[in-house]
Amino acid sequence: MDRKDVYSLLLLAGGKSLRMGKDKARLLYGGKTFAELIIDKAKEVGIDRIFVSGFELEGDVGEVVWDRYPDRGPLGGLHACMKEMETPFCLVLPVDVPRLSPEILEELLVYHERHRRGLTRGREIPLLWEHGVRKEPLIGVYPVAMAETIEEMIKERALPVFRVLDRWGYECFLRDIPEDQILNVNTPELYKRLLESRPDGTTEGRGGKMEKERVQILKITGNQFQEKEDDVALEYQYGLRLKDGREISISCTPTHMEELSLGRRFLLGDLAGEIKPVHADPVESISLKKIFQAAKEMFENPGTLFSDTGCAHSCVLMMEGRVLCSMEDIGRHNALDKVIGYALKYEIPIPKCAVFSSGRISQDYLQKAIQAGFSVVLSRAAVTGSAVALAKKEDITLLGFIRKETGNIYHMGHVKISEK
Repeated sequence: MDRKDVYSLLLLAGGKSLRMGKDKARLLYGGKTFAELIIDKAKEVGIDRIFVSGFELEGDVGEVVWDRYPDRGPLGGLHACMKEMETPFCLVLPVDVPRLSPEILEELLVYHERHRRGLTRGREIPLLWEHGVRKEPLIGVYPVAMAETIEEMIKERALPVFRVLDRWGYECFLRDIPEDQILNVNTPELYKRLLESRPDGTTEGRGGKMEKERVQILKITGNQFQEKEDDVALEYQYGLRLKDGREISISCTPTHMEELSLGRRFLLGDLAGEIKPVHADPVESISLKKIFQAAKEMFENPGTLFSDTGCAHSCVLMMEGRVLCSMEDIGRHNALDKVIGYALKYEIPIPKCAVFSSGRISQDYLQKAIQAGFSVVLSRAAVTGSAVALAKKEDITLLGFIRKETGNIYHMGHVKISEK
């Protein structure tokens, strides 16, 4: 069957764009709008049925579909467009990833075509793109038959996309790419950075990709000195402007900047009226087996930045034993901010999650995790005495020195820890 008869494009171009302050779909990059860039890439991979969610665009860009349930976030757009489609599947893409390559989309579709019959749990299930232990719920192939279930969840006011996915079931297509190719442009600062960068992801005056750069070194081996090149982590000064006009400077790894901005602004109380965390009952139990699996994965696959430079911390978001995302940064606090921002962006209930850090847990780090809503905090490294005291005071489950099959429980908290 011809691909155009199987797949439609579902372009999520709506949204209030409060952080950007303007319509992202009309932003220009390389002489075209973001919307035009995404639509062109879909057409390159053989999809010509275009459905645009909640945004009127100029020219012949496909069918514009308005939400049947306004102000319901991405679910409203998914539901409305699916109800208008005749193809059995849709390629779901957000409008704010202008660098996403058609080669990645082709690989995703080929994987779906080859493995579609195996992607079932009694029914067709979505195939999400996963990169760097980070799942992208709004980049993937969805069965159009999900529309009714999405509508049910909207009526139940269960709006996080992952809640629908957990109810319906989903699988992931794992394909790592440089982080600059999946840059979510959601703030004026990120748009400026996009415009200052070259198409290959390098920035003016830099020899490497956005997260690292190459320098000349003298390699010492015994009494010998040898001139070589070495990759070092890029330390980027990010100016984050708050609502009251203040600007704070963050020394960070310039990847996942939207998540960093969301997480830091949330912790500073600067997101009132924009984003609300999803309330939920806290974690009831955690599995030692799955914790050890996550620790093993963190040790064996610490992330590209650490592997290339040895200069990065990791932070992992886990829910019900599943790793939802892993973030890297030169600063361990920044990595935590990015995980918090990811949870806010995709409306993941933080109280139901555990956070797993590669770095030490100090009092201020634990306080930040508690403020975000975590009740389970894990680490491969040490914890401080003040962190233990705070965990006991707030009844937070705190584990450290987690390795292959070992670890220390500094405070059990209310959580039941099982072996399986």
